[in-house]
Amino acid sequence: MIDVMKKMPGGMPSLTQRARSSGAETLAAFRIRRTSAGKRPILIVEDEYLIAADLEAQIQEDGGRMARLALSLDAATEELETAGSEFGGVILDVNVGGDTSFGIADALVRAGLPFVFFTGYRGISIPDRFVGVPRIAKPAGWHELKRALKVARERILRTGLGSFRDSVEAALPALRDRARRLSRNPEDADRLVERTLEHAISAVGDRSLRLTIEDWLMALLEKTRSDGDSSRLH
Repeated sequence: MIDVMKKMPGGMPSLTQRARSSGAETLAAFRIRRTSAGKRPILIVEDEYLIAADLEAQIQEDGGRMARLALSLDAATEELETAGSEFGGVILDVNVGGDTSFGIADALVRAGLPFVFFTGYRGISIPDRFVGVPRIAKPAGWHELKRALKVARERILRTGLGSFRDSVEAALPALRDRARRLSRNPEDADRLVERTLEHAISAVGDRSLRLTIEDWLMALLEKTRSDGDSSRLH
């Protein structure tokens, strides 16, 4: 499967080529994901030089850890294509040179490389597929970003490829299976899932980013049943 991917010297799949095999993507991501973060350098994707340089200095003061700067999306792409597997994490500004960095974020998700969104724009809507990615508002220092990167890394190690269990669509089969284990009647089980999703709409603002959507929905399903909602379905 590996030969269907365009590989670059750093070992990370090219951001300009899509893999023709999801299995190949998974293998590549697994290699990066299981490598210890240790003292690996942090990539800072930020178009404001003073902010990027200040973060770089803070990172270097934190035990001599190194950082690399990418002041544009093109520079970030080049860094990741040539040395992606070397990075311990990525600090990703949402708006870089007037463009959003969501394309870079998609590539980081596929590669299993932990990252955080770093933004000063409250009005920018981040797509739902990144719901589990930590978001740090400017101004913030390295130590806050470091904690967020740790959360991002733990989430990847726990759930596999970043977005796989962070979408409602992906979680539905497991949710339905759990409901049918709790209820002998398939129709009642499906209604329990419906009620759980209704609760999810009203409770989404309280969801912890430490939980994947699948884990969160499973907990809601259990709560829906224990609160007696399932008894109303008969």
